[in-house]
Amino acid sequence: MLKRAVETERRKELGRFLRAMRERAEPARHGLSTGARRRAVGLLREEVAVLAGISSTWYTWLEQGREANPSAPVLNALADVLRLVPVEREHLFKLAKPEWLPEALPATSPDPWIADLLATLSPNPAYALNRAWDFAAWNDEAASLFGEFDREDPVRRNLLKRLFLDPAWRALFADWEVVARSAIAQFRAATVGCASAADIRAVLEPLKALSPEFERHWAEMRVEEAPIWSKRLVGPSGEVTTFDYFMLAPAGAGKEMTISLYRKRG
Repeated sequence: MLKRAVETERRKELGRFLRAMRERAEPARHGLSTGARRRAVGLLREEVAVLAGISSTWYTWLEQGREANPSAPVLNALADVLRLVPVEREHLFKLAKPEWLPEALPATSPDPWIADLLATLSPNPAYALNRAWDFAAWNDEAASLFGEFDREDPVRRNLLKRLFLDPAWRALFADWEVVARSAIAQFRAATVGCASAADIRAVLEPLKALSPEFERHWAEMRVEEAPIWSKRLVGPSGEVTTFDYFMLAPAGAGKEMTISLYRKRG
């Protein structure tokens, strides 16, 4: 019963993703009219089907979350029509072909050497996240910059929850909206293989219930890879400091554990 429910939710998520990408697509890039009489947002289902060389009924089934088994050529054709960037194309395949994914590992505690590694990154603030983006370990500089972490507090122990439910973190990031939307897109891409796991649901379900902003951004269906970029953080006196940000994957940990490193610019 549980396996069937997981499969049903996967198909629904595939349908939601296809619809979001279809509504984002620009008809003019395919030579289609965008006159005043056209009310549809993005491409029509029938247009996607014709451009991808498949039947409109079958494509509609995909968006409706009905049972289907699209081949790799069909998925690539859809990705081309919808103009998906590489991370979005990969996400499409992961949703449609879960049998190609490596088996998701259960949530585990971090190895003690992770804390030692973070200490060696001093004076750069750094913390480690598990696959649910709970803070697994951190160095003193990270605790000073981001506020104390607390594994027992349901909000303070998780990065996404702190972004959306902790007023101090909302005030901390000068470009909070950009950071928050990017974090959601990265989390969706990173957890596609374990989205039904209890630890992932324990993050998403409270956020959807408690934060209308999170629920709205989650519905956008965006996916991103972790970028190398800069973040502007606001200090206690209102001064803004720019940090270069890096997300690292320790060898042997895969995507079950990542390290976030902040390097002060200048």
